[in-house]
Amino acid sequence: MIKVVQFLNQVQAGFGGDEKMNIPPTSQRGGAGLGMLLKSSLMRKGGDIVGTVICGDNYFLENKEKAIGEILEHIKKYKPDVVLCGPALNYKRYGECCGYLVEAVNERLNIPAFAAMAADSTGTEMFRKKIYIIKTPGRGGVGLNDSLKNIASFSVKLAKGEPVGSAEQEGYFPRE
Repeated sequence: MIKVVQFLNQVQAGFGGDEKMNIPPTSQRGGAGLGMLLKSSLMRKGGDIVGTVICGDNYFLENKEKAIGEILEHIKKYKPDVVLCGPALNYKRYGECCGYLVEAVNERLNIPAFAAMAADSTGTEMFRKKIYIIKTPGRGGVGLNDSLKNIASFSVKLAKGEPVGSAEQEGYFPRE
């Protein structure tokens, strides 16, 4: 089984809205929030969400290096094969958090990682040339089920070290 760790912000994890933007990193076994929808697509591909790491957007961005260090410690305890940051949809601050975290996981933990977000997330423009970002609709957008299937397939492909196809084939934003 492919072990996936998912990174969610306070909203996507179901912890609350703006009033919870300062929560420090925490984690739980299994999926949460949108991860529960993703879980069935992953299981059909031989994967599962073994842990979810949650952090408030403000906490992350206002304490970036500290937050990244804390989150990486949470991720390591699950011994994942791949890390998914998102789906951030079009949440702008969350998209930035996802981009910074993907870079850190790839560089410091040497674990394949990628993000998922909408075209209008600020994280997409900031990071699409540096990391893989699977396309998603915005909040409540049509096409979320297709995005979740792409996320599941891409998770398994990265975890297995299989060659990554073109942006069009895989559903990520072009990196050039």
